[in-house]
Amino acid sequence: MSDRDNQFREIWIELPDGQSLCALMNGDIGWLMYLRHKDGDAGFSSRNPNYEGDPGAMVDYRLDNGQIDEYPREWALPLATVEKALAFFELNHSPPPFISWHNDSGDGVVIGKGA
Repeated sequence: MSDRDNQFREIWIELPDGQSLCALMNGDIGWLMYLRHKDGDAGFSSRNPNYEGDPGAMVDYRLDNGQIDEYPREWALPLATVEKALAFFELNHSPPPFISWHNDSGDGVVIGKGA
């Protein structure tokens, strides 16, 4: 496996009640997606309120199936924060409140540091 292969990771934590948290990582950054249930939830995606770079910057993430997806750099968090969020979700069975979440479904629900 090359260093390029180790650069990308996709992690899913799925709970029995249908909640799931996905982390896509590229090197030392990653972004999170939280789904409240399995079917049809657009869910929430992470935002980095401390990001001060180019608002148009994008980051590539490779899914486990080999597909490359691109997401805004301002959604990415430091790897340590992503790992902390995964551990929190696994232990507490709820989305980490220390993440700035954007509600992608537009249903008005706010969680954590809702953006």
